[in-house]
Amino acid sequence: MRIMTVPLLAALLAGCSQAAEQGATTGAPSFDGADYATEDAKVAHGERIADLLGCGSCHREDYSGADFGELIPLIDGLWATNISRTLPNFSDEQLETLLREGVHPERDIYLMPSRTSQFLSEADMDALIAYLRTIEPTGEPTPVPPEGFEDAVAERLPDDAWRIEEYGRKFYPNAEEEADFYAKYRAPSLGENVERGRYIAAATCTSCHGPGLDGYGEADGPVDGVLAYSDDEFETLLVESVARDGRVLKAWWGAPHEGGKLTANERMDVLSYVRALAGQRAEKSAD
Repeated sequence: MRIMTVPLLAALLAGCSQAAEQGATTGAPSFDGADYATEDAKVAHGERIADLLGCGSCHREDYSGADFGELIPLIDGLWATNISRTLPNFSDEQLETLLREGVHPERDIYLMPSRTSQFLSEADMDALIAYLRTIEPTGEPTPVPPEGFEDAVAERLPDDAWRIEEYGRKFYPNAEEEADFYAKYRAPSLGENVERGRYIAAATCTSCHGPGLDGYGEADGPVDGVLAYSDDEFETLLVESVARDGRVLKAWWGAPHEGGKLTANERMDVLSYVRALAGQRAEKSAD
């Protein structure tokens, strides 16, 4: 029988307290602010969720769209859609299906964060949709991916490309396939006391660290190094993007480590969960 370490036990107890407080206001794990009582508060919360998911990073701040191929030559031909023009054509149900399943009513879509937004609670998803409904139309319609887009990108992929091991062939996944992949390999539940941390990590950390937070399917590796971090060092990592060895960390596309957008309580809940997850893996490796 293994004895739980004091730091891990303290983290779990902290997560228990914070998760219980959050559950009392929303009935399910959600981001802070999901206990909105007015339409204005709901929209404001949805705007924060959009920021956490990086919606404006791809679609631009005014949601008029961007040429991904110009930024990433590998995916030449792909645009982040001018959703300020297209959203009015979607019902709320269609929009939620797109956000949760990566399924567009008319065509395949790519690079949508459906892989992570699929996990949003009802309160967070409703707020996000409410915010997206406030976007004012601007700019011109953006092109759809050209015919043969997936095959063209697949031909440009290196032989050791992302997820070839999973699918046994070289191809470029659409948003629906990514959502399925992330649902299949989602990091495990480790108990109600750290469930909100799991929830937040699934929505904000997995794009870099993989759906299981073990590095599978993404380039930035597992989160297991968190066991070496003190609370203060972890805070510095998330808020300032600085690792405990002094390295400044960035995502593969150049953005800084964006945990600073989380509230202090949200960051502590994430810490509680990833410590528990990494601790479980360490114990299994030692067996």
